[in-house]
Amino acid sequence: MDERSYESLQETVLARVRTHAVELALRWETQIKHVAHMDDVSATEPADAESARRLTWVLLGSATSEDHASDEVVAAGLKFGSDAFIRGSSLHYTMKALDLLAAMTLYAAETAVAETESGGLNAAQGIRLARYLQRRAALLSLAATRGYAQAYSEALRERFRHLRHDLRNPLGTIKSVLALMNDESVPLDARADPRFQAMARRNARSLEELIADRLSDAVALLPIAADQEVSLRSVACAVRRELRSDTERKGITILVETTVPSGRIDAPGLELLLREVLRAIIKECVEGDQLHLEFSGPVDDRGTVSIGCESGREPIQERSALERLGSLAERIGASVATGQRVLVSVPMAALSGGERPAAAAQELERSVERPVTLGDRESRDDLRSPRQRNHG
Repeated sequence: MDERSYESLQETVLARVRTHAVELALRWETQIKHVAHMDDVSATEPADAESARRLTWVLLGSATSEDHASDEVVAAGLKFGSDAFIRGSSLHYTMKALDLLAAMTLYAAETAVAETESGGLNAAQGIRLARYLQRRAALLSLAATRGYAQAYSEALRERFRHLRHDLRNPLGTIKSVLALMNDESVPLDARADPRFQAMARRNARSLEELIADRLSDAVALLPIAADQEVSLRSVACAVRRELRSDTERKGITILVETTVPSGRIDAPGLELLLREVLRAIIKECVEGDQLHLEFSGPVDDRGTVSIGCESGREPIQERSALERLGSLAERIGASVATGQRVLVSVPMAALSGGERPAAAAQELERSVERPVTLGDRESRDDLRSPRQRNHG
């Protein structure tokens, strides 16, 4: 196939994907709530409908253009990253949302290739089309990271600008009092006035309070870069979805408890650790095994995910796996204890909301596992629409 024929077929494939761009954008909107561990389905998602459609369109681009460093892609990425910071989304989940959009778009392109009447592309040409989309997705992610970092920097500068102003007021007063008390041109009785000492003590106390309040370890990071207010169960469900192909290949199931302890946790760290723990457990499973995940906390500022096998055997017996998991847990301030059950414990600060009722948790589970799509039956897959074939 010559270059002109390839470009024509590539444009045909992308044109097919563009006809479903609105549906793809809306499906992505539904999925990114769960990617970002948003338990409340009414919560503000990391992107609104307009920006979702725009990102989908710029990701597809034009097959006849070799300008992959498109100003349109860069502008859309900068805005998405900046808006994500303003909404309070973490950078980790902002990037995960864009990765999901790229994966869904690639799957839509794969389906369009299969449906192309001319027989579709060969393997090399299909990879070339995937590289085209991947280049645009990489540029979009790069621009989003820059937009997020720029918004973060501006917020940080504004924060320190206010802090400098608030610190200068009591410091200036103390300096003025000291200068007056040391001014020999002022009568000694006036310089020894107890009011000056009281004024200096009050402002010194104000300085101390400002330093303790505004420069403490608790506020060393902006809220969006610190721990997130999520439930342990939402993180576990996200990991289960990522490991779906592994569990299906092994012929095992993962059951997740419906109670939902919530608090402020290092969600990316827990997701990374829990993913590795479950992978180690799945490796030792046999067909037909069932894994049960239960949650507790916060107790003593810790939250715990407990993992057990229905058969009663120890989930992880390989010593090297235990050592590797222990090392990983230590790096993120967590711990992994093994025995009849595997206990993954992470720092967790309590919230006022408490646990989510079981009925609401079950409704959340249905929404996570079977996201609603436009005008179709529900689908369990993140990438495909219900009309598309079921090889995943």
